[in-house]
Amino acid sequence: MDHKLEIFVTTAEQKSFTRAAELMHLTPSAVSLSIKALEKKLEVKLFERTNKFVQLTTAGQAVFSHAKEILLKYDSMKTAIAELEPATNMPVSIGAAYTFGEYFLPGIIYAFSKRYPGITPDIVIQNSKSIAEGVHKQELDIGFIVEGEVGDLDVDIHLYTEEEMVLVAPPNHPLVKNSQVDRQLLEAETWIIREEGSGTREVTDKLFAQLGIRPKRIMSFGSSQTIKSSVALGLGVSYLSESTVRAETLDGTLSAIRLEDYPNKSRFHAVTHQSKFHSPSAQLFKEFLDSYALSGRASVQAKKTVKNITGN
Repeated sequence: MDHKLEIFVTTAEQKSFTRAAELMHLTPSAVSLSIKALEKKLEVKLFERTNKFVQLTTAGQAVFSHAKEILLKYDSMKTAIAELEPATNMPVSIGAAYTFGEYFLPGIIYAFSKRYPGITPDIVIQNSKSIAEGVHKQELDIGFIVEGEVGDLDVDIHLYTEEEMVLVAPPNHPLVKNSQVDRQLLEAETWIIREEGSGTREVTDKLFAQLGIRPKRIMSFGSSQTIKSSVALGLGVSYLSESTVRAETLDGTLSAIRLEDYPNKSRFHAVTHQSKFHSPSAQLFKEFLDSYALSGRASVQAKKTVKNITGN
């Protein structure tokens, strides 16, 4: 495949030589030279260039339409070949927010590797904001984030799965023992929560707003495991997704409380770059996700369901 076509399409989509160069890890001058070479080869002017913008000419629009179709067919061909005769050590770069990466991704990678042993996943675990930015910069083929706010990044986002959030406390905590929960008690409690930029933090902040509370003391950590250990030691309470605390509720070291009046869910989204060009291994992983079901997960055995929260 002529690499000039890919450079041309990326430049047209970004409407900027500089931005196209950044996405393709080239210099702006290399992009400019490639476009000029393609124009010479096709004997047409593809772009109108000014200091303020880059815009397709009429001929450029025709070339753009056909070039995208050619590149898509080329990718389809590579994917078909990979499915018939997968190469060895084909990389696929996958990023995941901590919660998804620690509690969901291992099962997905296991099943994917069984089906495609020749593809080698390269895993990055960071918070949701960093993962979305990694996909935007095309440092990652695909990412998984909590919640779905990505701002103006050049990514496509699709809901993959969701599950209920629960209030987490030690088994002997008053929140667990009392039949009702007082807002004042919640506000006075030490909350041990995720850091800014985490999707789980977004849901936690949403709960605070719903309850109309401003906790007096908040401790933030970048790991759900550290949060769980801290809660188990009695340092405070937290708000996490069910799968995060499943093992601890089953062995009795933590209690999970469902707040029926505030049924928030942790929503996990798959994120890919808006570019239509993906490596064969990335395309195979995306197609695998469509058929893979997050099944067999035992539900959290919550210590109590709280139906009412009292207090003003």
